[in-house]
Amino acid sequence: MRLDKKILLIAPTIVLACVVGGMIYATVQLRYLTDLGGTWRERNEYVSAAERGEKPLNEKQALTILRYSLDVEAKRTEAINAEESLLILLTVIGILCLGVLVIGVRGVPRAPRS
Repeated sequence: MRLDKKILLIAPTIVLACVVGGMIYATVQLRYLTDLGGTWRERNEYVSAAERGEKPLNEKQALTILRYSLDVEAKRTEAINAEESLLILLTVIGILCLGVLVIGVRGVPRAPRS
């Protein structure tokens, strides 16, 4: 087999392995984003206690909590959009690699049957 045929098989295989690694990374990052909601319960309980009058909360504190909530939501939305774009890009690259591998495998001469 000539060198150019080998490269036609080796290069997409390496890229495909990197794509799988990228998808695993994206999955872990999405899991991390969803796990951050664990502290939400504590914050929600504090705000609920303030609503019931059990804890004092002045206007400045309420606006600060609101500002933090909006900032967190904006960053989370931005991160989810970036993850979606990454997954779409990795999927396209993976499909292209599979196409090149199919072409490469078809181009390899078959050994005669004995």
